[in-house]
Amino acid sequence: MIFDQIRRSPVDIVINGKFLLATLEGMPRVAREVTKAMDGLLATPDYHDLRITVLAPHGSRDTIALDHIALEEVGRHSGLLWEQLDLPIALRHRYCINFTNTAPVVAQKGCVVVHDAQFRSSPASHGLRSKILYGVITPIVAKRYQRIISVSHFSRKQIVQYGICDRHDIEVVYNGIDHVLAQPKSDAILARLGIAPGSYILANASFHAHKNLQTVFDAVAADADLANRLVLFGGPERDELSFRGLTVPDGVRFAGRVDDVDLAALMRHAALFLFPSTTEGFGLPPLEAMALGCPTVCSDAGAMPEVCGDGAVLVAARDPAAWRGAIVRLLADAEARTALSQAGQRRAAGFTWTRAAQRYLDMAMQDLGVMHAVLA
Repeated sequence: MIFDQIRRSPVDIVINGKFLLATLEGMPRVAREVTKAMDGLLATPDYHDLRITVLAPHGSRDTIALDHIALEEVGRHSGLLWEQLDLPIALRHRYCINFTNTAPVVAQKGCVVVHDAQFRSSPASHGLRSKILYGVITPIVAKRYQRIISVSHFSRKQIVQYGICDRHDIEVVYNGIDHVLAQPKSDAILARLGIAPGSYILANASFHAHKNLQTVFDAVAADADLANRLVLFGGPERDELSFRGLTVPDGVRFAGRVDDVDLAALMRHAALFLFPSTTEGFGLPPLEAMALGCPTVCSDAGAMPEVCGDGAVLVAARDPAAWRGAIVRLLADAEARTALSQAGQRRAAGFTWTRAAQRYLDMAMQDLGVMHAVLA
């Protein structure tokens, strides 16, 4: 760190803690992991003059363990009403980091993380509530706040392309994925599902249009052995996917919703991890699988080429034959899987939550005019 001036008093930063009551996936996952990494950084000399407070709705206190960041429950509401009515009052004009696409519209001091433009680029994937929430609030705050951050260069371009804001100062801060390496090792889920290590291929169950699960189904449908090896994790199961219009091959198994420990086990022992999305602002799951040494095949769309690089096999998103070819080729070649596993681990090692947290804090200090940081 290079300091332009010596700080004589603590510098106040607030984190919008609305995410603490949300399901732990996607944007709330990023918010939680960056906050925890910031908590660790406050114990280091470079950041000991910072005073960070999470302002959150009531009921949030027991959802996260922090040693150096204070957590204050404020207001009477939750969700959107809390963010727009209660949070601005409690902020008292302090610098606020907003991690999940939205922020108080009456404020502008701080930063907003706009993860992607999917509510416009893939509207079929979003319900009315999220279309209103992101379609109205995100463009307002993206224009007003002093700093806008996104999670990939692809996403930054999409934010401008789809008219969320026309700014050339959008910063990119990559997410981390090293939380998966900290999970306790337990193979209980494999015993529950009756599957052996290395015997299955893994994918995320989702009916959202941009998740493109039907392409994987079409890739394995003509081969009973492949269909029988496909295991899906996540909320939707066969009946719901069928109700949503997807054609699910016989033999596909569903693990249902899994916690972090079980997901890490499924990824660690899968022969392949498949991620067919047609667009992602970042794409945590393929990097998580890569970090755990699982050979990964993902689509050549969205941020995946940028983020996964040479650590995954990239396949045309909507080409079932190309997916089937990649799957069959890798399943038949143990040496290729080993090489891909090693390449994936090397690539994933560069994405850490501590590195992301440093970038966020350094930029906040620049915005507050009290520190000049050398940004890595």
